[in-house]
Amino acid sequence: MLCNQIGILAASLVLWIPFVDSCESDPVPGVDLPAGGQPCCEPSSDAACDDPDIVACVCGRDTYCCERDWDPACISQADEFCGAECS
Repeated sequence: MLCNQIGILAASLVLWIPFVDSCESDPVPGVDLPAGGQPCCEPSSDAACDDPDIVACVCGRDTYCCERDWDPACISQADEFCGAECS
């Protein structure tokens, strides 16, 4: 899903490059998403957080968050792009 698009002006051509600005819980194709136990605004050494919609959105942007741990970068994406409202 293209959640948003940005255009880049190169010479006299306009190129449209997909950019995920926000997501509406699109799952990562072919991947079973993990479920974490902590709130999405708290870091954890476990992958994912306790909101499956936010997990789907963040992991669609950054698979590290579903493969390794839920670090400050995952929290930032959850807040900025996926509706977690951490700040």
